[in-house]
Amino acid sequence: MSVATQLKRLAVLTSAAAVVLGGVAVTPASADVIEIPVSYSVSGTTTVKKTGSTMNLGPGTLQGNLVIDDQTGSVGLSANLTLPPSQADFSLAAGLFRVKAKVKVVPLGPATGTLADGTLTTHAKANMEISDIYFGILSPPTIPLPTLPGACRTKTPVELNLVAPNIDITSPTISLSSTYTIPEFNNCFIADLALGALVSGPGNTISLDLTAPQS
Repeated sequence: MSVATQLKRLAVLTSAAAVVLGGVAVTPASADVIEIPVSYSVSGTTTVKKTGSTMNLGPGTLQGNLVIDDQTGSVGLSANLTLPPSQADFSLAAGLFRVKAKVKVVPLGPATGTLADGTLTTHAKANMEISDIYFGILSPPTIPLPTLPGACRTKTPVELNLVAPNIDITSPTISLSSTYTIPEFNNCFIADLALGALVSGPGNTISLDLTAPQS
């Protein structure tokens, strides 16, 4: 049985249960579309290729809907991703220069995706904002660099295309991963060049775990 068929049967059963219990669990967006609400906690890591440094992400949330086309059987995703700020630590020239900063991923609209042949493919755009920047030379990063809140960010959005192959919709956790490019930064004053040298570029990796709430 295909994933789409399983989800369609799940939607019908859930809808029937909602009618019996007087609740609203499944929303028919149109005569041919069924929406199943989904909610996950999100955590993971991202590694910057230039420095090899890894930053923890989350815990955050992903909330939205699986969208099933009853005519074609196609399954889509539309959900809002929220992640708290993370602490980043970077070094350059074998640790000669050290930088720490607060990194915030600001989504630009809902994450979208498709579920086909057991593979979940998602797409999201986000700005990467940097604040509370400190640096050090042959010492811990304690010297502050001036930035304005919300101003120091990537010149263009970060494009995230995460994939989870061979997923099991009954599993409590779905793991997605991808490589991505970090664009150049601007409005960071003297930190523009340092951030570009330390983190901007292709080949960075990201892994996220979506965990369903336990009933």
